[in-house]
Amino acid sequence: MTTPATTSIVYPDSDGMPLPDGEYQSPLFSAAVSTLRLFFRDVPGSRVNGDTFIYYVEGNPRIFFSPDCYVATNLSEESIESIVRRNVYLTWEVGKAPDFILEIGSPSTAQNDLGSKRDLYAELGIREYWKYDGTGGDFYGEPLVGERLVDGEYQRLEMRVEAGGSVWSHSDALNLDLWWIDGELRFWNPVTEQWLLNHEQEHLRAEEERIGRMAAESRADQEQARADEEQARAERAESRLAEMEAELQRLRGE
Repeated sequence: MTTPATTSIVYPDSDGMPLPDGEYQSPLFSAAVSTLRLFFRDVPGSRVNGDTFIYYVEGNPRIFFSPDCYVATNLSEESIESIVRRNVYLTWEVGKAPDFILEIGSPSTAQNDLGSKRDLYAELGIREYWKYDGTGGDFYGEPLVGERLVDGEYQRLEMRVEAGGSVWSHSDALNLDLWWIDGELRFWNPVTEQWLLNHEQEHLRAEEERIGRMAAESRADQEQARADEEQARAERAESRLAEMEAELQRLRGE
C-alpha cells in the first residue's frame, strides 16, 4: 500500500491586495520601520518589519494579522532565519509573538485597531501595543497612546502632554521614548539623548558629514600648499642671499 504524500501547508506572504489607505499610511509606516531598523540593526536577536503577515494558528493559513510595524527581540538565529526564508512570521516557529506592535490610524483600519486587534494582541501576549494617529485624533481620538500588557490585559501608559501640544511616553520594550510632534512620530533615545533617524535622514546626515570632511580636507590641503609655497619662497630667498654674499666676497677678493 502506497502512503499518500504529505502536502506542505503554504502560508502566503501576500493576499494580493494593496495596503489599505496606502497613499496615506505607507510613508508613515515606512518612516517608523526604517527608523527602528537602524536602531536595532546591531542588536543581536532582534527583528523589525512592517506590513508582514503574522500567522498564529499552526496549520491554518487563513488566520493571520499584519501590523504596520512590529519589533521582536531575543530571537534565536534559527527563528530569524525562518522569518527571512519564509517572508512571513510563524509564531510557533519563531517561538513567540512580537514584543512591540505599532498601528497607524487610517480610515479603513482604525476601528479594528481599537477593538478586535487590541484583544488579539493581548491574547497573544504582545508586550506593548501602540497606536499613532498622524492627524492628532481623527482616527483614534488622540495623537498617540501606548499600552503595556499586565496580567493578560492592556493597561494604558502615562502619556505626557507638553506645552506645545507634543505627546510622549516611554516604551520599556524598545527602551525608547515615542513622541507625537506636529503629526510626526519621533523616537528619542534617553541613553544617548538623541533623536533616532530614519534611512533617508541617516543618508542625509552621512552625506553632510562626507561633504564636511571633504571641505576640511580641502582647507587643510590649501593651508599645506600655502605653507609649502612659503617654505619654497624662503628657501629661494636664502639661496639668492647666499649667492649674493658669495658674489660680494668674490668682488672683494676674499
